[in-house]
Amino acid sequence: MPQTATALRVHAFGEAPRPEQVPVPHPGEGEVLLRMVAAAVGHHDLGVVAGTLPHQPPPFTPGLEGAGVVVALGEGVDDGGLAVGALVRVVTRGQANGTWAEYVAAPARALVPVPAGLEPTVAAACGTVAVAAWAALERAGLEAGGSIGVTGASGAVGSLAVQLARQRGAARVVAWTRSREALPEGVEVAADEGPAEPVDALVDTVGGELLPRRLHAVRPGGRAVLVGYTAGERVCFELPELMVVDVSLVPLNMMRFRVPREVAVGLLDDFAAGRLALATDVVGIDTLDAAVERLRSGRATGRVVLRW
Repeated sequence: MPQTATALRVHAFGEAPRPEQVPVPHPGEGEVLLRMVAAAVGHHDLGVVAGTLPHQPPPFTPGLEGAGVVVALGEGVDDGGLAVGALVRVVTRGQANGTWAEYVAAPARALVPVPAGLEPTVAAACGTVAVAAWAALERAGLEAGGSIGVTGASGAVGSLAVQLARQRGAARVVAWTRSREALPEGVEVAADEGPAEPVDALVDTVGGELLPRRLHAVRPGGRAVLVGYTAGERVCFELPELMVVDVSLVPLNMMRFRVPREVAVGLLDDFAAGRLALATDVVGIDTLDAAVERLRSGRATGRVVLRW
């Protein structure tokens, strides 16, 4: 094992991470050392780098989640699924040193074995977006036979919300999307003004100035679950109009929403079995900046993944 390895380090909020040689960490008690294979690059990571989301002060290595191979076990780790050589998913949950590094030491409780057949880049990227999509449908109250609308349906969370809604037995799924190619058969594509018939609930992954108009696509008494804001952070509502449409605005805060571990593991199994799919934009360190710009501008399809 090398003494040093590459990590992307942030030295001031708002500055782009830069590659540096850092000591390979030693796993402490209850920790596992991973050689990272791939790391997700998401909006949460960009918020951490910018300093708009809570995190320890710089310097630090960003990266919320990824996939890596177990290379060493710290004292007290005796989980058979975490044997040396196993491929695992890791979610750092804001610890000092994240997944944008060649080697990461993480608590054993933060790791989940990757099912056989699941490609490492997908394993790195699918976890948080899948549970966010699942949680959004929970917050929306979607039941079998119901109807749901999803904005940003070509993005990671949006595309998975569409797929999971179909799995739940939704009678009707309406998608706002730039690309129809990746949509499952039978999904209705909405124009900007919305579908002809209203849906029971809306999962909005983009925010922005079009959100008030899209509330008209929801039946009175329905819900709009607010997941993201890639199209804009500020929204202006006319209160009389909001009262007329009578749609509840329900923010989804994944820092507070707890998804059962068995659900998260089951979603990984769905990816491994091909019941769920996620597009990935796989890049290296040399092309990461361009990929981040695609992500910021809303032009990324699926999930950006940094391959080590």
